[in-house]
Amino acid sequence: MTNTSRTTTGSTTNGASTGGGSPYASRPFRPGRIAVLAAATVAALFVSALPASAAPAPTGDGSPSAATEAARQRLVAAEPRPGARSVGLSPAQRAKSLRTAAGTGPATARALGLGDQEKLLPKDVVKDADGTVHTRYERTYAGLPVLGGDLVVPARPGDRTPTVSRTTDASVAVPTTTATVPAAAARKTALATAKADGTTETAADGAPRRVVWAEDGAATLAWESVVNGVREDGTPSELHVVTDARSGKKLAEFDRVHTGVGHGQFNGKVQVGSVRNGDVFELTDPQGGNHSTYDLDNTNSSGSGALVTDADDVWGDGTVADRQTAAVDAAYGARKTYDFYHDRFGRDGIAGDGIGAYSRVHYGTQYVNAFWSDACFCMTYGDGAGDANPLTELDVAAHEMSHGVTSVTADLIYSGESGGLNEGTSDIMAAAVEFFADNPSDVPDYTVGELIDINGDGTPLRYMDQPSKDGVSQDYWTPGTASLDPHYSSGVANHFFYLLAEGSGTKSVEGVAYDSPTYDDLPVPGIGLHNAINVWYRALTLYMTSGTDYADARTATLQAAADLFGRSSEVYETVGDTWAAVNVGERFVDHIAFATPAAQEAAVGQPASFRVTATTSRASGLTYEATDLPAGLTLDAATGLITGIPEEAGAHTPTITARTADSSLSRTFSWTVIPSGGDFFVNPGNVPIPDADPAGAESPLIVTGRDGNAPSDLQVTVDIVHTWRGDLAIDLVGPDGTVVRRLKAPDSSSADDVHETYTVDASALPADGTWKLRVTDVYARDTGYIDSWKLTF
Repeated sequence: MTNTSRTTTGSTTNGASTGGGSPYASRPFRPGRIAVLAAATVAALFVSALPASAAPAPTGDGSPSAATEAARQRLVAAEPRPGARSVGLSPAQRAKSLRTAAGTGPATARALGLGDQEKLLPKDVVKDADGTVHTRYERTYAGLPVLGGDLVVPARPGDRTPTVSRTTDASVAVPTTTATVPAAAARKTALATAKADGTTETAADGAPRRVVWAEDGAATLAWESVVNGVREDGTPSELHVVTDARSGKKLAEFDRVHTGVGHGQFNGKVQVGSVRNGDVFELTDPQGGNHSTYDLDNTNSSGSGALVTDADDVWGDGTVADRQTAAVDAAYGARKTYDFYHDRFGRDGIAGDGIGAYSRVHYGTQYVNAFWSDACFCMTYGDGAGDANPLTELDVAAHEMSHGVTSVTADLIYSGESGGLNEGTSDIMAAAVEFFADNPSDVPDYTVGELIDINGDGTPLRYMDQPSKDGVSQDYWTPGTASLDPHYSSGVANHFFYLLAEGSGTKSVEGVAYDSPTYDDLPVPGIGLHNAINVWYRALTLYMTSGTDYADARTATLQAAADLFGRSSEVYETVGDTWAAVNVGERFVDHIAFATPAAQEAAVGQPASFRVTATTSRASGLTYEATDLPAGLTLDAATGLITGIPEEAGAHTPTITARTADSSLSRTFSWTVIPSGGDFFVNPGNVPIPDADPAGAESPLIVTGRDGNAPSDLQVTVDIVHTWRGDLAIDLVGPDGTVVRRLKAPDSSSADDVHETYTVDASALPADGTWKLRVTDVYARDTGYIDSWKLTF
């Protein structure tokens, strides 16, 4: 399922259990009370965690061990800090806060060190009970929208150095705002892209607009084109295509209409909101932000359709023969989703503006899908196969409308890993709404599509406890996750959330059986659905931005857990351990998460640099120690940065120890030092090449012991790993800083990598000194690094 948006709280109750009973029903919701009746007192925070090295193994039948279950019960019982819950803002208060943020935007931009041509435009504001105000900004550069320039700035009382969440830390600046590629060429590329994707009836929505594209880190002047059309299954498409305004190269594409397959058709006998207008009742819910439901009469209209009305305020009969039945389910789903966000988080409507998104039923003919569109800020449902199975079940509504919440908060770009997080967020929120509603006609569960036989074999469309059971989704993160369709890369998020809520192993929740594995075969206990959804929502709305990937999501959820439960809490470490269970980051062992460093290679006489990184839940922070480093290298105890010049060749196995005030964790890795000198000098150290950055990357090579000048046939061997070699300019820079020769100019080659030996006349320069290989990536999107280079005399 998907959304139509474009591109960085709540207290809880307890009760998610492995037995019967809805975790939301255990303490009833009362409209108007924010964040589900925050407790007057907070349970003691746990400060000890279950070290991974001592984690109890599951029992032989796959069920959690007694120790894991005991840990789960402690975690489920944990209460968030009252000060971290959201304070509900009325539409008027929210508007006033946004006006205030707009007035202070220039001062905030200066405080963040933004350039003179950069401006901040407030998009959203969230206030915590302790007085912290989180303001989400979009950014412009020289008046142009910056896609990927979004950031969230928290203003905590007494905090002079707030932690800012942003998509890119790179400078947002371009050499010129004048495009060399005409808008017409960008439009042509966009239309061709849409057609290649299988979109028909395509038409460009106005002229392309100039933007600064910064989603990939470096800023690039670009054109953003919008193409409207219809996909092969009849779903509307609003495809955004971003092209480099200097080269014409396509940088990105993402669709703003998010579609999906639903779960079923009936919610049983339910209450729906309506109003009387003369002699008829209208399906408009005044308690749900005046949400209205419309009938499209099986057309593909882009309009709202006809408002659903009735003479006696008794709607539908529970069968598809009555067209109102689908409207009832849609209205019910909209109201339950509205109530969930309001009662759990104090959110007044999908956009936080007090207005209920509207719904459209009976879209198209035999349309087996449902979708959310930011353009109309509305939900649309098809009638399914044979027009006899409307896709109006509760979690379809919650899933799709949650795309709307994502669009007005983190605005996760619907491609790459951020796309998977966008799609996964909607599955996560849909599951939470199901448990919140606790409707016996649709038993709450952690599966998608279980009530409609989409696959033809009675199986669900997706499984949160083990996503790979659908045959395509991922259980665990891999380097290939970013290349998958968001519906399948969402498996990592879904699996993480299920494990965080319920824990690993076999169990039954609401009578539904689950069996959830972990990447490292170690158990995780789960913190309960209430606590898990609080962590995810806070991370989404306060710390994720449009370009957040899975590693960033780990950081965001850890920060959310620290806010809610304390950095030294057991919940905090469980969040980190659960990410490790889906192969994102490391588990905490003795309160330290420390990945084994990758094997390193350096050369005698050449500068080397490598930073080891670890994190801790302890307030004391970390210091580092090292043994058996290659001679000539030293470790900075405070930062973990290893620097120096290796003195002799050999194979080494250094051990790095990260320490807190009361614990330590060591990791051993390999570091090979190869000879360098005589007739050839080599630097094998990896150097990242910044994307579309005129400064480029430089790798130094120190030449010593060579008398006289360099030869006229100096051999320069270059090994570069890069996904689009045509982007690269490669220069050999002499010891005096002058460019001896351009070894490679940018070209049209789309091939990967550069592995070449060039012959250079360097006879005008002394051989001894520091030579440099300078590599510049002149276009955005594709990235890489200098793997190794050498000079042969």
